[in-house]
Amino acid sequence: MEIISTHFPRFFRLGGVSCGILFATGLHLFAQQAILSSRNVARFDLGARVDDKIAEAALISDHPTVGYSLSDGRTELVLSLSKIEDIDLVSFVNNGAVGKVTISTSNSKLAVASSQWHPVAKQDLTVKVTEIKLGPSEAKYIKFSFDVATSGRISNLAVCRPASLVVAQTAVCGKDTKDFKEAKEIAEGPPEEGPPPLLPEPPAFVFIPIVSE
Repeated sequence: MEIISTHFPRFFRLGGVSCGILFATGLHLFAQQAILSSRNVARFDLGARVDDKIAEAALISDHPTVGYSLSDGRTELVLSLSKIEDIDLVSFVNNGAVGKVTISTSNSKLAVASSQWHPVAKQDLTVKVTEIKLGPSEAKYIKFSFDVATSGRISNLAVCRPASLVVAQTAVCGKDTKDFKEAKEIAEGPPEEGPPPLLPEPPAFVFIPIVSE
């Protein structure tokens, strides 16, 4: 007597499709990370530095800590890039801090309290991710002046070049629909024509009972 199962072919097909989706998703995320690295110039390995070493480790290092604490009141940090860069967008993750941030720039080194800093943007700290549009604008030194009413933490600082200077925009360095569309097109390439070829179905499972004598 033979019992033929009809469930196994469907199981194998679903498993193959799921593995394909996971593989494509992994490639897409890898491509997005590579694109993000090409835009973000606030990175320790590119020569960027912060005047506060704790903030430097928390915000721009390859091995960040849990974040940089912003206490109530005013906190000022100066980020120095390795060279004068065309910058377009600043972003960072905000965990609980309430207040405002003012961003000023300079092409030459200045004291924190100098009146020669050029203010370029001021806005409220937003929940989760704070994004500030700067330009495009030129700068080697960027000063962040935080006026905080409720303390919190910030992390994952990104200072991004304009999208026209690199292949596309990605998460953190800009999060609108256009950014994700451009990154997706680059990661995946041009669409293929027609549906993907189907894999041949595996042979049906056959159960043969063994009868003892």
